[in-house]
Amino acid sequence: MTVTPPEPGRLVFSVEEVAERLGVHPNTVRDMIHEGAFRARQVGRVWKIPVTAFGEYLDGRDNPARVMSIDEVAEALGVHRDTVSKMLSAGTIRAVRAGRTWKIPLSALEEFLAGRDNPPTEDQPQPE
Repeated sequence: MTVTPPEPGRLVFSVEEVAERLGVHPNTVRDMIHEGAFRARQVGRVWKIPVTAFGEYLDGRDNPARVMSIDEVAEALGVHRDTVSKMLSAGTIRAVRAGRTWKIPLSALEEFLAGRDNPPTEDQPQPE
């Protein structure tokens, strides 16, 4: 995905502009706002997405070089895609839902594999 940079001095994007840049429907962007995928403010009846918030979203959550699909995670872990879907739904692996698809940051998969997503219970010794 190639995202054109904003014009100099630009502070916010509209839902429609973000949708066009991501290649999704504006309703998907509204859903993403409600799910907390990126920061946004409602000004009157219109949602405004700060340019910085959209940039942070792209850098940390939806940069094609740094996110994976369910199928890619399933292949990397050697499990079925349904297993990955259940893990995402349960919150075992951190992910963002963009419309009907899941976006799994590479960092979230690395956290899962390193065990940082799952703190030790009372039965398990804590690493020193």
